[in-house]
Amino acid sequence: MKNQLFGRPVAPHVRLAPLALLCAAGLAQAQVIEEVELRREGDNAIVQVRFTVPVQYRRSVAASSNDLVQIVYDVVPSRDKPNFIDGERRQVGGDGIPRVSISEEGGGSGENDRRLIVRLDPPTRFKVRSGGDRRSIEIVLEGQGPKMFSAPAAKTAPRAPAPPPTAPAGGDAQVDARGAELLAQARAALDKGQAALAVETLNEALNLPPNPHTREAQALVGQARMAQGDVAGARSEFELFLKLYPEGPDADQARVTLAGLPRAEGAAAGSAAPSAEPARQGTTMLVGGISQYYYGGNSKVQTQLKDTPLEGQLPVVISDQTLAGIDQKQLLSSVDLNWRSKDAERDLRFVFRDSFTVNQMPGQAEENKLSALYVDWKETRPGLSARVGRQSGLGGGVLGRFDGVQLGWAFQPKWKLSAVAGLPTDKLLDTKRHFYGFSLDAESLAPGLGANTYLIQQMIDGEVDRRALGGDVRYVEPGISVFTQFEYDLTLQGVNIGSVQGTWTSADNTTVNLLLDRRATPMLMLGNALFFPDPLLTVLPRKLTDLLALKPIDLLRQQVADTTAYATQGLLGVTTPLNTQWQVGADLRLTNIGAIAPVPGILPDGIPATGNLWSAGVQAIGSNLYSERDTHVFNVTAVRGPTYTGWLASYNNLSVLAERWQVEPSLRFYQQNGPSGLQTSRWAPGLRLTWRGGEKWVLESDFNLEASHSRSPTQNENSVRLYYSLGYRLDF
Repeated sequence: MKNQLFGRPVAPHVRLAPLALLCAAGLAQAQVIEEVELRREGDNAIVQVRFTVPVQYRRSVAASSNDLVQIVYDVVPSRDKPNFIDGERRQVGGDGIPRVSISEEGGGSGENDRRLIVRLDPPTRFKVRSGGDRRSIEIVLEGQGPKMFSAPAAKTAPRAPAPPPTAPAGGDAQVDARGAELLAQARAALDKGQAALAVETLNEALNLPPNPHTREAQALVGQARMAQGDVAGARSEFELFLKLYPEGPDADQARVTLAGLPRAEGAAAGSAAPSAEPARQGTTMLVGGISQYYYGGNSKVQTQLKDTPLEGQLPVVISDQTLAGIDQKQLLSSVDLNWRSKDAERDLRFVFRDSFTVNQMPGQAEENKLSALYVDWKETRPGLSARVGRQSGLGGGVLGRFDGVQLGWAFQPKWKLSAVAGLPTDKLLDTKRHFYGFSLDAESLAPGLGANTYLIQQMIDGEVDRRALGGDVRYVEPGISVFTQFEYDLTLQGVNIGSVQGTWTSADNTTVNLLLDRRATPMLMLGNALFFPDPLLTVLPRKLTDLLALKPIDLLRQQVADTTAYATQGLLGVTTPLNTQWQVGADLRLTNIGAIAPVPGILPDGIPATGNLWSAGVQAIGSNLYSERDTHVFNVTAVRGPTYTGWLASYNNLSVLAERWQVEPSLRFYQQNGPSGLQTSRWAPGLRLTWRGGEKWVLESDFNLEASHSRSPTQNENSVRLYYSLGYRLDF
C-alpha cells in the first residue's frame, strides 16, 4: 500500500517504539466505511455513510454539474483506527432514486486526513452535513424523498374534529411555553427522520388547551404522517386542518398538498379516502461489489559518508538498490455483499465483507480479513432489533470489530435499551478475551439534545481486563453538531477518554470545526501489561496467567497505570466560500503525547514526552475552473516540534474528462530541519486514473513517486520509492 506518512514529521522520539507497538497491536488492513444507509426525511432522501471509527466532517467541494463531490473529513483519535485501504467503494440507490457511488481514500496532507469521492447518477441537487453521531456523514438528496419506498409505521387514529382552537388574549403562559417546546421537538425529530416520534409529540401538543402554536402543530402533523408513509392518516389530518382553518396561506398550501396525495384504488374523485390505506408490499434488494487490486513497490537507497577519506571521491554507495529491487508485491481481492428485505413490519439484512491478500514477497504470508458477516433484524412495532455475527461496535464502549451479538429495545419513542456481548477479533498474543455490556440511549431530551450512558466489562484469561463506565451527550440541529464523550475505568481507576467535537455550518456554507481530545494511549486494559514484561525473563509471557505466576494482580494493574501515557489533540479549522468557484480555509492543530515515568525493572529510563507538536495550514479550494467537473486543492502547512521545524506544500486535482475518464494528478513537497544539522526534503508526484467502463464497473490505477534527500554533517542519503496499483471494481 502506498505510504500514508508522507508529510508527517520524521519521528525524533525513537524511544516511543514500545508504545507505538502496543497501539498498533492487532491492527490490520481494514475498511473504514461500516455501511451506507438510505432513508427518507420529509421531501428529501438521506444517504448516511457510517464509519468504523469516529470522524469529523470538514468541508465538501462540489462540481457545478451536481454529479460529483469530494467530502473531506478527519479520523478522530481512537484506539480502533484501522490501516486504511484506499479505494474502498459503496453504492446505494436505483429504482427511481439517484445511484450514489462512494469511494473512500486518503486526503493527501496527513495520515488522518481522508476524503469521500461521491458520484450521483443522474445529477441531483444535494448538500453535505455531519451525521447524527460521531461515526457518520450524511448526503441530503433534495426532493428525492417521495421516490423512496417508505413502509408505513403503526398508525394512530387522527383526533376528532374540535372547535377552532383560537387562543384567547392573555392565555396561559405555561401552556404557550409547552406548546412551543413540543413544536420545536417535533421539528427536530422530523429533521432527523424520526417521523413516529414527531407524530407522538405533535399529538401531545394538540391535546393542550388552545394556544398560539396549535394551528402550526395541526399543519405539521400532516407532514409527519406523510414522512411515515401513512397517506390515509396524512389526508385525514389535512382535511381536519382545513375544517378548522379554511383561510390563510397555510390553508392554501394544505389544499395543494391534499390534492397531490394519492387516493386508494377505486376511490372516486371527491370522495373520502378509506380510514387506512392497503398494506404495501415489501422490497428485497441485493447490492454490493467485487474488486481486485495489485500493489507494487520498488525502492532505491544511496548513502554517502562525509568527513572520511572517501569524501570528495566518486560516490561510494554503502547501500545501493536499483528500482528493480522490488519490496512490495500484493494482490488484494475483496467482496462486499448486502442483501435486504424490508416491509411495514420488519427490516432484515445480511452483510458479508471480506478481503484476501496474496503477499508475493519472500517470507510474507497470505492474509484473509473478514470485516463483516452478520444478520441484522429490526421489528417495527415492538421496537426490537438484533445484530448477530462479525461486526463493528455501534457505540456503548465497544472497541473495534468483534464476533457476537447486539440487542436493542426501543421501549419508548425517546428511549432505547441495548446489550452487547462478544469476542474481540484482534488477537493479543495467546490470551482469551470476551466482553459484555449495557447501554441506555435517550433522544430529544430537549430539541436536538440526546445522550447515552454505558457500562462494559471485558475479561482476559479469567480476570477483569477492562471495566468502563462512560457516556456521551450530543446536540444536533440544522447547521450545528456537538458531541462529547467521557469514559472512566472503574478497575484501573483512570480516565480513558475526555473529548469534545463540534461542527458549525452557516447559511453561506462557512464551516467551523473544533476538537479537544485527551485519552489514554493505549486505552487502560490489564492486558497491556503483556507489552512491558521484565526484560530479564528468558521466555516472554504470552498469556496473562504467565504474568500472574510472577506478580500479583494488584502490581500488574499498577504497572499498566505506570506505563500508560496520555495523548492530547486539538483542532480549530474554518472553511468559507469566496464565490461560486473558490473556498479558502485555515486550521491549527496540536498533538502532545505525555511522558511515561521510569518503572524499575520495566522501563528504567521511562519514555519522554513528545512536547507540543504544532501545525498551521491554509488551503485554497477551487472548483469548475475549466469544466463542470474539476476541483483543485492548494495547501501549505507549517509544522513545529521541540526538535524540528518543517513545512508542507501540496496540490491535488480531480477532473472528469470525456465522461468516462477521471484524472487525479497530485504533487507534494516537504522540508524539515531537525536536530544536529539534519535536513530532509521530499518530493512526491502522483497520478490516479479511473476509467468507468459502464454504470457498474471501473478500472483504476495509481502511480506515486517519492524522492527523499537527507543531509547532515556526517552523511548524505538519497532514496527513491515508486509505488503503484492497478485494479478493477464491479458493482451489482
